[in-house]
Amino acid sequence: MKSPLRAVLLLLLVVPLLVCSKRETAGTAKAPAPSTTAQRYDVRGIIRGVDAAKREVTVEHEEIPGYMDAMTMSFPVRDDPQVFEILRAGDRLEAKLVVDDGDYWLEKVLTKGFVATTEAGTPAALPTARVVTPEPNRGVAVGDPIPDFALTDQTGRTLRLSELRGEPVAVTFIYTRCPIATACPLTTTRFAKLDSLLKAKGFGKLLTITVEPERDTPKVLAEYASHLGADPARWKFLTGEPKAVAEVASRFGVIYYPDKGQIVHAQAVAVVDPAGRLATIYYGDNWDAEAVFRDLEKARKG
Repeated sequence: MKSPLRAVLLLLLVVPLLVCSKRETAGTAKAPAPSTTAQRYDVRGIIRGVDAAKREVTVEHEEIPGYMDAMTMSFPVRDDPQVFEILRAGDRLEAKLVVDDGDYWLEKVLTKGFVATTEAGTPAALPTARVVTPEPNRGVAVGDPIPDFALTDQTGRTLRLSELRGEPVAVTFIYTRCPIATACPLTTTRFAKLDSLLKAKGFGKLLTITVEPERDTPKVLAEYASHLGADPARWKFLTGEPKAVAEVASRFGVIYYPDKGQIVHAQAVAVVDPAGRLATIYYGDNWDAEAVFRDLEKARKG
């Protein structure tokens, strides 16, 4: 490690009480603007821990050229506090490291997709020929029944949609390594909030269906669900044969296809009523957990 940060880390070891006091205060007072001599470096790595109370993240980061070797360490974060709603252990991270007169912090923090330990040895890109894409213009209309389907959940169990009759169900589509913070990570964060609302009221189910079944195996989805704290009894993460997944996506009007190593896909959140009919559907990100919760309540009451 180069000398500026080495001095900071030695100071942390010598006077921990002073540092703790400083960080507790920083959460309540506006941090001063960096000086004109502040240096900035690109940071890339994997989040290993998140402490929203202290506004810190622990990152296993790559080498920071010209400044620091690869290692795992904690960084203060000076960013919009809402960024902590989408930061989770296991996510890829990109950020700017600011070093200013012996102080340091991260800003402009972005999550770049989940990294499953079960992906070890998986090729970075899958052959396009293996990818099955949904047929367009086959979406079910609001008020019509959703054709029954069977996919595999994160526990390896086959789940049929018809098994959930009697409960309203919210359905969405993601893939675990999605690198766009405002796409899958945002959808998953909102579903986590929706999960909390349903748990408090004791009704409803959630289905998150991968649009990359070739990579998102039950093991990968189980790890992803675990890092979200998802209860498999209420929140199912589903995968299956690519053709079967594509058929389900087409029924919800969701199209996806591979592009430059990623999956381009429509964002959608649907509510299926207790009788298996499509009650409401949102496309894009123009929805929130509270709105979908109200839709689930309405569907439940008929």
